[in-house]
Amino acid sequence: MNNTSRKIILVLLAIGVTAGILKIMGAGKEEKEVGEVKQTFKSVRVQKAELGTHKADVEFSGKLSAIEKIDLFTEVGGVLLTEGFKTGNKFSKGTPIAQLNSTEFAISLKASKTQLITQVSAVMGDMKIDFPDELAAWEAFLNGIDVDASLPKLPAVTNNKLKRFVAGKGILNSYYSLKSQEEKLSKFTINAPFNGVLTNATIKKGTLVRGGQKIGEFINPSAFEVEAAISISDLQFIAVGSEVELKSDDLNKTWVGRVARINSSLNANSQMVTVFVNIAGSGLKEGMFLHGSAKGASFENSVLVNRKLIKNGGLYLVEDGVIKHQKVEVLYTNQSTAIIQGLKAGQSYVSDNMKGLYDGMKVSVAK
Repeated sequence: MNNTSRKIILVLLAIGVTAGILKIMGAGKEEKEVGEVKQTFKSVRVQKAELGTHKADVEFSGKLSAIEKIDLFTEVGGVLLTEGFKTGNKFSKGTPIAQLNSTEFAISLKASKTQLITQVSAVMGDMKIDFPDELAAWEAFLNGIDVDASLPKLPAVTNNKLKRFVAGKGILNSYYSLKSQEEKLSKFTINAPFNGVLTNATIKKGTLVRGGQKIGEFINPSAFEVEAAISISDLQFIAVGSEVELKSDDLNKTWVGRVARINSSLNANSQMVTVFVNIAGSGLKEGMFLHGSAKGASFENSVLVNRKLIKNGGLYLVEDGVIKHQKVEVLYTNQSTAIIQGLKAGQSYVSDNMKGLYDGMKVSVAK
């Protein structure tokens, strides 16, 4: 065999050996890659349905307002004399909250009463002759007039002739004019209509006020109400007298109130109904914000779930690692939860990582 033939044979052997090695390596790599392929599924969290009796929690929120609250206005003008007319001061029912200087007016009233005494005295002689049967009543009236006290009741005038007589002498006009002045004199004093506290005072002692001016606010701090708006769908679950639990986050304290009134009119803009809840207790303050709920109707054999889990009228269940969309009946919802029926006890429903789920999808359950 010559050199040329030997070289050709060596080259062919080298090519064959190289091809064999590459084939063996390729087969091993392919086998290795196939062995590393793993099937993965979306991981979800689930909860098991627990059947029970659940109540519709109608949620409330609003600011406290005193049930007994009045704005104080002066009906007459004058200088304020009351030293204690200050915000925060308490007053008992019937005691003066504000006293205006009435000295000048009171003196003028006394002078007018003196004139009435003169008028009545001047007709007593004629009355003795013309109306002897009426004399005793008018003498008692005359003796009862005291310039420092309220006028006594005017004697009954049933005789038309006597009525024209006393009217002609100006007695009736003077009497009723004086009664009007007595009423006006009483308005220089503003008395507390109930036990309460002055929550706002716009003037102080020595201030000259005019008639019709607002000078403060007065409330009874022992009883309040919360004005809250609820949806018309929630209205079916409460009524006047329903118990409401209200809480202040600032004080971390809870009070119990009751629905006192429900507006029969619906707010056209918000489609909400106004409900008033009466509440009392220590720590409550005018203007405080409270929130809470009322226990409404009860639903037996129901499940309480996060309302965000309800999609397309149902929940996503997991059965043997496969998603199944289950229709449910929504009995009640509020801002955070829903009461439903349509699940069996122990069924697993998806409670988290719901994005992209569909009926028949394979998933794994997170531990």
